[in-house]
Amino acid sequence: MLPPRPLKEFNSIVKNSRNIDILFGYCYPSTYRAGMTGLALQILYSTLNARDDTSCERYFRHQTQSPVLSIESNRPLRNNHIIGFTLTYEEDVLNLIQMLQIGKIPVLVEDRTNDDPIVIVGGPVVSSNPEPYVDFVDAFVIGEGDIVVQEIVEAVKNAGSRDGSIAALAKLNGLYVPKVKPTSVSHITIADLDSLNYPVNQIIPDVEEGSKLEPVFGKSFLLEVTRGCGHSCRFCLIGHICQPRRTRSLERLKELVELGFEKTPVKKVSLIGSSLGDLDGLEDLVSWIVTHGAEVSVPSLRADSVTKNLLEYLIKGGQRTLTIAPETGSSKLRKSIGKGLTDSDIERAVKTAESVGYNSLKLYFIIGLPGETDADVDSTIRMIQDIARNSTMRITASVNPFVPKARTRWELEPQLELDTLRGILRHVESELKNTPRVTVESLDLRSARIQAALSIGNRSLGKVIRTAATYGGYGGWRRAEKETGISLLSLASDPERFSNGIPWTFLK
Repeated sequence: MLPPRPLKEFNSIVKNSRNIDILFGYCYPSTYRAGMTGLALQILYSTLNARDDTSCERYFRHQTQSPVLSIESNRPLRNNHIIGFTLTYEEDVLNLIQMLQIGKIPVLVEDRTNDDPIVIVGGPVVSSNPEPYVDFVDAFVIGEGDIVVQEIVEAVKNAGSRDGSIAALAKLNGLYVPKVKPTSVSHITIADLDSLNYPVNQIIPDVEEGSKLEPVFGKSFLLEVTRGCGHSCRFCLIGHICQPRRTRSLERLKELVELGFEKTPVKKVSLIGSSLGDLDGLEDLVSWIVTHGAEVSVPSLRADSVTKNLLEYLIKGGQRTLTIAPETGSSKLRKSIGKGLTDSDIERAVKTAESVGYNSLKLYFIIGLPGETDADVDSTIRMIQDIARNSTMRITASVNPFVPKARTRWELEPQLELDTLRGILRHVESELKNTPRVTVESLDLRSARIQAALSIGNRSLGKVIRTAATYGGYGGWRRAEKETGISLLSLASDPERFSNGIPWTFLK
């Protein structure tokens, strides 16, 4: 549904395009709410608009007046020199293609001419495995784009033609240009976070609290504390492609908060990063934010990093839900996946949260893990029941299927058949149905099948993707399978899925 009037925002930027060399269209192929929740948008928008020669404006597939007219000035999507997408979730590729179609930009690379924008895609999906999307994308950013986006602009600015721009992009470290057919592509990792420019003038939608256009974390200053994760669980993409774990210094983090509150009209800080509890100064940072009169929130914490002092500070900062990810109730299986948490760690974290005043708890679990048995599933059920029995908090158990991800240690593991996953989930839901204060939620299992296929698939899936985008929704994938004769929904459990080789081995 379209908003009833043009969207109002703080800190958006409109430039006079007549004085600009490069027009950059930043696209998020999903809702405005989801895109504005992501840190990548704020970083790239700020970085590009800090250049005198560049104007970056934003486009979203849903919740805006048009997916192909920019938020800032209604600039048509195809009027940009460069169109950059962040692909965070595999299924959003359909939205990406639809945005190109609606914007009258040729969907296939081979059909584009010198008059068409250059289409670049980054994000965790393509950093893991870009091959299913090569039909539609001129260049992929493999890894972190904070600095290379500057090099991309320079390359296109100095090239005399579209082909010249593509050739120049192919020479940049961390860019994958399929047309050039490189034998290897390096992954960009930025070592020193303190040295990076960071957006302190963050864009905030001027909407009422609770609006469907409000970011997931609410109106808050996004503070990236860490990148990467030091634990590298076998199934986790971030723990593999974002290595090594890096942190900003406590002094720099405090400086960014102070600058952020000067430039961004909010009174809340949302801390961003994996395994934040591993940060030595986290308690210091949270208490410092709270003493400055601001609210603060953190994403999920490792259970073994939870302390009473930290949770007390978070309570003062307005957070009332503790989120932890046991992954499985089986200590044996938890050890197998590399999680490294004990039952005692989890029990202690829950008790501590309740003792300091938390009123709700969110727990993440995975079903269908390699090596999982019926006993392991029952262990998960018992863990949830035991927590509910010994606590008065509301509990949301998010139970989702294992999705093999390229470039992880479990990249070659199969996903269970759909009927098997359904049976496991039904068993979990049935056993927990009458457990007081427990709600079970799960990703649509059909979506998990699509995600898995796109994660480990090769470039032959391009035909399926393009056809599915014509129809949209899950039914679109089914019709695309039938019309193209290419299996997608069963791919991740097909014993022959890698018979022609592993598609992403050229990523180094």
